[in-house]
Amino acid sequence: MDNTYTNYLKKQGYARRTIAAYEQSKNRYQQWSAEQQLNPEQASYNDLLDYLAHLRRHHVRTTTMQTYLAAITHYYDSLTTAGIIDQNPARYIELKTRDQRKLYPTMSKDQLENLYTSFDVKALRKTKTTSRQSAIRNKIATGLMVYQGLDVNTLSSLKTENIDVLGGTIQVPGSRKHNPRTLALQARQIIELDRYINQTRAELQHQFRQEESDQLLITGYTHYYDAHRRLMQRLKKQEPQLQSAQHIRSSVIVHWLRQHNLREVQYMAGHKNIQSTEAYQQDDTESLQLDIDRFHPMNETED
Repeated sequence: MDNTYTNYLKKQGYARRTIAAYEQSKNRYQQWSAEQQLNPEQASYNDLLDYLAHLRRHHVRTTTMQTYLAAITHYYDSLTTAGIIDQNPARYIELKTRDQRKLYPTMSKDQLENLYTSFDVKALRKTKTTSRQSAIRNKIATGLMVYQGLDVNTLSSLKTENIDVLGGTIQVPGSRKHNPRTLALQARQIIELDRYINQTRAELQHQFRQEESDQLLITGYTHYYDAHRRLMQRLKKQEPQLQSAQHIRSSVIVHWLRQHNLREVQYMAGHKNIQSTEAYQQDDTESLQLDIDRFHPMNETED
């Protein structure tokens, strides 16, 4: 397989040093795949996004990640050229730079709500004593993404004191990137949050020996991000069009803009600059154009 990749790069005219760097990047990706028990030849678009998220969590610079992605793209090109796979899952991935933000096709309200309402805490393999409690925690996190548009960093920082069950609100803490804000909870969230905080969370604290923790989302991992990654894997199986947690947040903000004015949405999203909110208006236009293109009669193919 290494010869397939090396020979492909040679035919593309790359210098020896570039080939060596690409091979190193490819080997790093294959090692990660093995750790995830994933066959790289069967990897999907979402699997590659998980890998890029892994690199970002380890503070790999965007320019370096672009080099890694180029190597992986060539890797899959070599496999398609050799007839080993049919399509290159990396072909349409683009890494955003600091002044760019990835555009996502807007998920419908039904798609978003189904992520939460169809999240069955009983539909799991009870491989651990905490399986059901962890599933309930994950459903709580899903609701906070779907209804309050929270991102993974905010979810990881939430404390129990941020939830006012009686008042039906959540006080979202501020961060380097986002302003603090108070948002309303949905009625269905309030009931499950009350049960989670007063029962399920205590069980997780006991099982994971975190009785002194004030974190809202208790996990057995050193960092919440590892539990969140597994949650996203489950949600992607539930909704195949889902690309990432940011895809959920982006769609939520676009729907907010259809119901509220720009300043209200800026507050709800926690944006420090109004330009950040305005960018989602462009997302809405792009999404509409995608829908138009998808269903345009000229795009229909004959059977």
